[in-house]
Formats: sequence, structure tokens, C-alpha cells
Amino acid sequence: MRYRKETISHFARNNLMREGEKYKYYFFDYLYYRLYVVYRKHNEAARLSACLLLGMVSMIIFFFFSIFFNKVLTDDWFSLENFTSIQIQSIFVGVGMLCFIAFFLRYTRKRTAAILLKYKGNMWNKILPAWMIYCSPLLVFLVGIGICKLIYN
Repeated sequence: MRYRKETISHFARNNLMREGEKYKYYFFDYLYYRLYVVYRKHNEAARLSACLLLGMVSMIIFFFFSIFFNKVLTDDWFSLENFTSIQIQSIFVGVGMLCFIAFFLRYTRKRTAAILLKYKGNMWNKILPAWMIYCSPLLVFLVGIGICKLIYN
């Protein structure tokens, strides 16, 4: 199937731009924009896929924060010795699901349209390579491993 570019009226574009001014934009919004555009280009469920990948990145970040807090707060309540392996796994799955749900509820159709208008001609689209956005979970994981090696050595 070919991607079909949908047209938008002048009134609707002005309305979206006015609504887009009330949002605050963060780095995750830019990542969502880049992922959304790629998934939409390949005729996939763009909102769902982009939110799943962002949820995966945030779960990896939470994993490394938990390792860091385990190192800093060794004798306190956050120590991994206080949890069983089933509890640790359910915590990470629960955090991943909560992150996915939070991203899915955050990026509604109106917010997505405002983000698409905001980042359409952004200079970062040419500076940041596309492979870096798509491999962001792997890159975050490798950076986290490097930071953990620095902390534990």
C-alpha cells in the first residue's frame, strides 16, 4: 500500500497551530515525532509502535537508575536483596506497562498533529541520523552499561 498524504484546510491548520502553542515540548516529543513519521511511512500503527519504543527506552533508563540506586542505597529499602526475582521482574514489567500507557495517553491525535506541525522543518531532522533514533533502545542500553562499568570500577 502506498502512503497517501492527507490534505488539511487552512482553518484546521490555524486551529492546530493555536492549540499547539498550549503544549510544552520535550525531547521525548521529538523522538516520538521521528518514530511516528517512519512508522506512518511504512503503513504501520504509528502511534502504538512509537509509544512502545518510547516505553522500552524509559524502561531501560529505569533499569539503570535502579542499579545506580542499589549501589548508592545499599543498606536501605531499595537494596535488591530485599526483593525476590519474581518481584523484580513484575516491577520492571509494571513500570514498562505504565510508561507505555503514559506515552499512549499523552500523544493523542491533537497533540500528535501539533507535534507534526512543530517539528516538520526542524534542523535536527538533518543533524540527527535516522539510525540513531531507531536504535535508541540499544544505544541507551550500551550507554547505561558504560556508566555502570564506571560506577563499579
